[in-house]
Amino acid sequence: MRDVMELLRAKEQELLKVKRQVEALRVAAPLLGGEEDKATSGNGPMAVRASNNLG
Repeated sequence: MRDVMELLRAKEQELLKVKRQVEALRVAAPLLGGEEDKATSGNGPMAVRASNNLG
């Protein structure tokens, strides 16, 4: 069985990967949907980064 700390690090890396993917989708979705003005609103990537810091 894998070391617990190694497993925790792997899960944290997976979580960061999913957060980056969600951030990319939040930027891309309004652009693809023709709602370009919403891409710069308070729901953009900077708001996500500010509210989801791990440290």
